Amino acid sequence: MARSVAPRQGGAALLMMMLAVLLATSALLVARISSGAFKIRKAQHTQASLSAARDALLAYAATTVERTPGNMLQLPCPDIDDTGATIEGVAHTANCAAPGVTVIGRLPWRTLGLNVPTDGAKECLWYVVSGSHKAGSSATSSMINPDSNGQLQLYALEDGMLLEGALPRERPVALVIAAMDAHPGQQRVATTDPLQHCDSNFNAANFLEADSITGISNATLSSTPDSIDQLIARVGSSDEFSHNDRIASISRSDLARLVDGRQDYTSRIGDLGNAVAACVADYAKNNVGGSNDRRLPWPSPLSLSDYRLDGAYADADFGVLSGRLPDNVAQSNAAIGNTISQILNDCDSTAVPQWTATMLASWRNWKDHFFYVVAESFEPNSAVPNSCSNCLAVNGSGQYAALIIFSGSRLRSLSQVRDAPPIDVDTKGALDNYLEGGNLAALPYIGGAANFESMPSTSIFNDRLFCIDESLNNFEC
Repeated sequence: MARSVAPRQGGAALLMMMLAVLLATSALLVARISSGAFKIRKAQHTQASLSAARDALLAYAATTVERTPGNMLQLPCPDIDDTGATIEGVAHTANCAAPGVTVIGRLPWRTLGLNVPTDGAKECLWYVVSGSHKAGSSATSSMINPDSNGQLQLYALEDGMLLEGALPRERPVALVIAAMDAHPGQQRVATTDPLQHCDSNFNAANFLEADSITGISNATLSSTPDSIDQLIARVGSSDEFSHNDRIASISRSDLARLVDGRQDYTSRIGDLGNAVAACVADYAKNNVGGSNDRRLPWPSPLSLSDYRLDGAYADADFGVLSGRLPDNVAQSNAAIGNTISQILNDCDSTAVPQWTATMLASWRNWKDHFFYVVAESFEPNSAVPNSCSNCLAVNGSGQYAALIIFSGSRLRSLSQVRDAPPIDVDTKGALDNYLEGGNLAALPYIGGAANFESMPSTSIFNDRLFCIDESLNNFEC
């Protein structure tokens, strides 16, 4: 009997060993499955938060004109610290660096109407806004419209490839960043204040990483106006490296679609064009020569040193009677004797009731889209009184003293490009990047009779014309 017990005991021991191995393997497999599921949920939560923040920023930009009439496509400043009168989650509008400087901070979730947005590691989201688009009180750009380029470039951590921003029009205007888990050396302290939702540490280096290969640091931006800042993000799913920032971007095209999608865009531009034309006509009504002196100012050159500044739109007697719509008219005044120094900034709202503060703000944002042609019979050096011996026609008819042309959105079918200094090479000075059809063919206008074109918007034409007749009446034509 004793000899038969040992084999049974050995078999039982082997069975127990195999069971233990099976249990250990199963536990390891379950742990790996659980870990994988956790990582998936973590990544999904992060992506959902980034998407929600991005949507909220676009909604904010889309409603700029309702908050600050006449302005458009502005993005909020970040929440940059926890001091002063600005509470957590509110944009630091009055403390948003200098004009043209890109700013980093936490996403201003209260300003955007969001609940506290966190990533998969339960960290609050970070946010970068281009100096070209920030709503920063006195630091706001003098001109924001769908042609305004961003000041950011985004690179891929895995291979250093430039993901967004190879061309000026492709540079992001804003980025939302998920910091994810802390890495060695990053100091993060959970808040103990029940009214505080995010870490009170606003040092970006404790949340965002630098890449040792490219030298790009997401935590450090240039403080120089009109510069391009580079950031880098992990594109793949792994976050087990020394850099795990996840980034969602907003492009210039995203903002442009907001304008094109507004049902009131067409009527707003029509109202603005008519108000601008009325101010130009009112200038001539104030000529010292009386009602018979209906001379109008010279145009501004096509190429400007800085298209954002009102003062850059100054008239000039350069032998061509077409160009950009001027505001400063010192040279014309010297020839005519008029004392209105700025056609639009000084436009008399009593004489031109439609010229409101909202219209002035609208012109300032769209001013690079306005072009101007003055008929030879009505230029500053012409004889007084004026008659339409050498005037302008539209679609083969009419006798107009001047035309104001509003150029619509860039037309992809015509490869129109509108980049500008100081960051980019100037392509705004080329008429074919703005005007189409008969309007492009008729310019530059030097004198004599000339015919221009007006028709419904198409994929190859979207100019809008506003006429001033020889009696100084104005209307869209």
